[in-house]
Amino acid sequence: MAAKVGIFAAILLVCAILLPLLASSCPNHRPEFLEHDSSKTDITIHGDNNNVVHANVNDIAIPSSNYETRNERSLKEKKKSNKNKNKNKNKKNKKEMKSHEHGFEAFNFEHPLIGGGHHGYPHVFPGYNVDPITEEHEQLEILGGLREGFYQNTCPQAEQIIKNGLTRAFQNDSTIAAAIPRLFLHDCFVKGCDGSIFLDTTPSGGKVEKLSPSNGVTVKGFELIDEIKAELEENCPGIVSCSDVLAYLSRDAFVASGLPHYEVSGGRRDGMESRVENVVGNLPLPDDTVDQMIQLFNRKGLNAEDLVVLIGAHSIGVAHCFNFLYRMDTPEKAQMVDPRLGGVMKFTCTSQMSTIAFDATTQYKMDSVFYKQLLMKKGLLESDQVLTQDIRTRGFVQRFSNDEVGWFNKFGVAMNKLGAVEVLTGNQGEIRKQCRAINL
Repeated sequence: MAAKVGIFAAILLVCAILLPLLASSCPNHRPEFLEHDSSKTDITIHGDNNNVVHANVNDIAIPSSNYETRNERSLKEKKKSNKNKNKNKNKKNKKEMKSHEHGFEAFNFEHPLIGGGHHGYPHVFPGYNVDPITEEHEQLEILGGLREGFYQNTCPQAEQIIKNGLTRAFQNDSTIAAAIPRLFLHDCFVKGCDGSIFLDTTPSGGKVEKLSPSNGVTVKGFELIDEIKAELEENCPGIVSCSDVLAYLSRDAFVASGLPHYEVSGGRRDGMESRVENVVGNLPLPDDTVDQMIQLFNRKGLNAEDLVVLIGAHSIGVAHCFNFLYRMDTPEKAQMVDPRLGGVMKFTCTSQMSTIAFDATTQYKMDSVFYKQLLMKKGLLESDQVLTQDIRTRGFVQRFSNDEVGWFNKFGVAMNKLGAVEVLTGNQGEIRKQCRAINL
């Protein structure tokens, strides 16, 4: 019994000697943890032996887990790929597709606090990033899908052919410059910019738009359209629509009259219907009130400023006497006419079909003189003159009369808005072979 007690005492003695030595060589490893207030950049770290260290969040390196190790490798591969992307784009594309197939390895995630990570969501699938909304996209939406340079690949000479046609016609008859934009507005405001005003007949056999009293003898330029369209068909058969011909031609007419060049969007297709009934209520009339004109323009997606801007097209061209002579027959209306202009009206209008220039001072030049004349009660049309009487439009008339460059800048924009009214695009409508008839 005494021997057993001795052995037990020896074991206790050995433990008493060895345990302190083992404890000194194996310190207590307590797990690290972070105390962090999101409003502060300093972090308190509790580590071994209750030591406390204060560090800045950006100076901390967190040990990588297996997931983070894979992610770090993905980041390195991405940097390497970006470095060489200009040398081998095809190789990069294959690598991205491979990443998509490997699930989480396609993630490019950086901690939002540690390591200077990106704000917001990580880029998960690089090949499926949503394109940001740009000014170009917004403009495409406003213009109904039309775009500049539409024929650059399919008929690169189209715009030049159209411009050359206008130049030849303008040299022979300078009044064509005002006639073409009038056709454009009368086409676009009636069932959209679809070239329907050109049609002589339709399968239904009814009367067409060009026979409306609002058109008739007051519109011209059809022969020029025919000539240009024939040349386009010879060079690029079945490519350029009649409605686009009119849009580009209107721009060229204004430029020939002194307006700075502006880009025109293309992509319209031609309609297959033209009915005289569609004209009623869709075109401005010479005795319209400001309310009536603003309501009409609003229905077409245009506002009061667009109305005043586009009325400036009357800087060139002429008006027929039956559109304004009635003003002198009513004392109240006659008071809105400058007396000298009233005398010219009576002297010149020997018949209802006689004409007077909207702007006799610079009849063939696009300039701000027209707006100045409106402010002096020298507007031929009542619908033009009343724009100086209404608070919604008078300010625009005054501004453009003193800021010709500002008006020029707004004019091209307004014309493109006009050219986007109810357009046919894509597979809608057709590309007519001849502008006067639909394809058979």
